[in-house]
Amino acid sequence: MNSSETVLARTLAQEALARYCWGYDEGDFEMLADSFVEAATTGGKVANTEFGWGPMKGRQEIVDVLKGIRANQTDQRRHSIHTVRFVAVSDDSAEFWCYLHIAATQDKVSKLLTAGWYHVKAVKESDGVWRMADLDALLDAPF
Repeated sequence: MNSSETVLARTLAQEALARYCWGYDEGDFEMLADSFVEAATTGGKVANTEFGWGPMKGRQEIVDVLKGIRANQTDQRRHSIHTVRFVAVSDDSAEFWCYLHIAATQDKVSKLLTAGWYHVKAVKESDGVWRMADLDALLDAPF
């Protein structure tokens, strides 16, 4: 891969995670679904606790579980992803880590709920769209 192809692959792999975050925060579960391959897996845990979720397997299970969680949240969530570190990238796959912050606003008050990291394995599918095959999370505190 030349440098412009590498930059494009990295950008489009990160876009898959951005669609997940935007989809969840805005309640757009079609967008969220489109961020995962059909056979995707996801899960996570809260550091230094027994609390975790997943693994969820398959796009539909992921969407159904996350839709149920979001329905019980009365605040407006905002994911912020940053400090991206790629460990592998090719024409059709990428693996990266990034930090995240999750903020919430309710009754005109915004606060940081938690921080942590995501580990993403993304692939370029036959339609040319990059989607996540695996998404793992570690949160520093419960949310």
